[in-house]
Amino acid sequence: MLQIAEPLSPRIPVCVLGHRPQFVESRGAPLNHKPGLPCPNQYHIECARCGIATVPHPSRAIAELRWSEPDSPHRIPLSQIGQARTRAAADYAYAA
Repeated sequence: MLQIAEPLSPRIPVCVLGHRPQFVESRGAPLNHKPGLPCPNQYHIECARCGIATVPHPSRAIAELRWSEPDSPHRIPLSQIGQARTRAAADYAYAA
């Protein structure tokens, strides 16, 4: 799996003044993904200083929306991002 991080656009709010959240694109299948099943790129936003991230999603716009909502239920601890990525890929493969 390849992950590409870039700074957030200035139009997207930050979590805390002085923090620098990153927009992350994950390419490739997560751990334990069944070979041959589709696995689109997934996007999420994370702040290492706060230890939070959004739940990964195949749409970049939805990842931005999840970060912009202050009380979003789609924010998780950064330590759970791998599990969330695996669940999101499995949900997408099941829906396809």
